Amino acid sequence: MDKIKSNQKSRRQILKLIKDSGQISRAELAKLTGLTRPTVSAIINELDIQGLINETGKGESCGGKRPIMLELNKKSFYAVGIDLGDDFQIRGVLCDLHGNIVKREELEYENRFECILEVLVKLIEKLTAGTDREKIKGVGIAISGIVDTETNEVISSKTFDIENKKLAQKLAGRCSFRVILENRPNAAALAETEFGAGKNFRNLVYITSGRGVGAGIVIDGKIFRGSFGTAGEIGEMLVPEPSGNAVAGKCFLQEMTRTKAICEAAEKIKRRKITYQEILQAYQDGDPEIIAIIDKNAEYMAYAAQLVAKILNPEAIILGGRALELGEKYFASFKQYFESGFAGSDASSKTEVRYSACGRLGVAVGGAAVVLDMVMNFKI
Repeated sequence: MDKIKSNQKSRRQILKLIKDSGQISRAELAKLTGLTRPTVSAIINELDIQGLINETGKGESCGGKRPIMLELNKKSFYAVGIDLGDDFQIRGVLCDLHGNIVKREELEYENRFECILEVLVKLIEKLTAGTDREKIKGVGIAISGIVDTETNEVISSKTFDIENKKLAQKLAGRCSFRVILENRPNAAALAETEFGAGKNFRNLVYITSGRGVGAGIVIDGKIFRGSFGTAGEIGEMLVPEPSGNAVAGKCFLQEMTRTKAICEAAEKIKRRKITYQEILQAYQDGDPEIIAIIDKNAEYMAYAAQLVAKILNPEAIILGGRALELGEKYFASFKQYFESGFAGSDASSKTEVRYSACGRLGVAVGGAAVVLDMVMNFKI
């Protein structure tokens, strides 16, 4: 049994090195892993038979024969990723083994379980049409809510009619693919770790805002869910009023920063109905009243990020969600507020802040990343 576990660990290690390096030789793999060349060759043969890697030709010589280079076969397997978090549309992507988006679709829905299920079935059909079903390893759905990963069930969702409805089981029965559920911030954090702004970090926190606020925590390259699956639920964190005094029960982070709060603040100042898209445009156009509202949003989010950084001391905090729509001006404000809270030379001040590299479809890519991560770890 120990030998089997050791072989699995070596296979995972070699496959990850091939993926991360782009191209690498057998000799380099042996040097980096400490494994013997015959062991490396045997594992490479297994991966080749499974279609996971390709030989790409000969590399540069270091004095002897030119080595044969290896790379990940990105077209060997695919995964469907779905973002169930928008008020009006369900977004989906088909990703290859490198996390590249091969196809994308969006469908409107009504927030009733039967409708959600039917739209998901239709979305998966559209995304997988024309692709060899044998190569599609599964469907990862990033949902707004809390997921029990042991039972693969949504145990709590304040916004969607999917709680304890056996969504994964029923959808798998309809589409004949394996279906895996994950919390939206966790999925997005995994996408950034594998394919985005977090590729060079082992410990990071992804923070998202929009309809609500949440955080995905990655420790040593793996999602950290806590003892009961609710790690990262920072939306009900209390934030201080501008005076510095917290108002207990009234000043929750998500209530002060969600899109609805931004719209309400803008309508109060402008004394008229105003859409979020109008607010975005006014912000980019330099409207001072709108800038003040968005700047306060950045201050609240930075305050929460400071607390997270102090507690977890990650290498990086990655900002995603609707903050991406606000652009570099918003990120600059967020970064300034974040760094102003770290005067001195303590370890927390070394935490970097970055914008999401996966963009608007990052959560959907995260759903696919959950499946692809299982492929890379030989769990499916």
